[in-house]
Amino acid sequence: MRRKKNRALVIMIFALVLAVFCVASLIIHMVSSSPEVEEARNAAEEVEQQEAEEEAAAEAKQEKIADEKSQWYLILVNEWNAIPDDFEVETVEIEDGYVADVRISEALNEMLADCRAAGYSPRIVSTFRTRETQQYLYDHTANKADTAVPGHSEHECGLAADIIDVDSIGWSDPLIDEQEDMPTQKWLMEHCQDYGFILRYPKDKEEITGIIYEPWHYRYVGKEHAAIIMSNGLCLEEYLRDMETYYDPE
Repeated sequence: MRRKKNRALVIMIFALVLAVFCVASLIIHMVSSSPEVEEARNAAEEVEQQEAEEEAAAEAKQEKIADEKSQWYLILVNEWNAIPDDFEVETVEIEDGYVADVRISEALNEMLADCRAAGYSPRIVSTFRTRETQQYLYDHTANKADTAVPGHSEHECGLAADIIDVDSIGWSDPLIDEQEDMPTQKWLMEHCQDYGFILRYPKDKEEITGIIYEPWHYRYVGKEHAAIIMSNGLCLEEYLRDMETYYDPE
């Protein structure tokens, strides 16, 4: 008799549990199927997808910027960065026996021609230097702080040119700050970015570049980068350091 009662009790409890489970399942289904819940779920999925897309886009941007930084026209050469051993330079004459990397020759010739067409008189006084020439200059300069250590000079890359105003040739030394006041130099400073060049060693950037202010030294970086650098008053070191802030590879 007691066994029958126990069995009946077990059956009742099982039935009650089953009923509770069914009711709970029905309520959960009804709640999860409500428009509000469906809308919230969709919104969460959209946010998750957007975050994933933004993360992928950020990673893609970083990869493109890293690739751009590795291009020859953005090579960084200074006191702390030597010219890579595998960096190759093929030179061509620009004028008066001065040569530069063939990859910048068209832009440099165009800038000089347009400067002259505007009524000014630019004169190249230095372009590409061999390692031997740079070593000679370094060994024979009185103030070595003003001359780059061989292997650390932009002139060895063939991507830079020192340009002065013809009217300053008579000075005892035309490579001084007053060069910035010359008409030719003012034109070059204003228009160099249109040809892919930057004023490589701007005023008040000496601690960053490691080089004194040189209002005659122009460096090729390409038109897109030159426009950003010059319009924001940057030196090349600052631009490469914070390139993610200024450059959009899209």
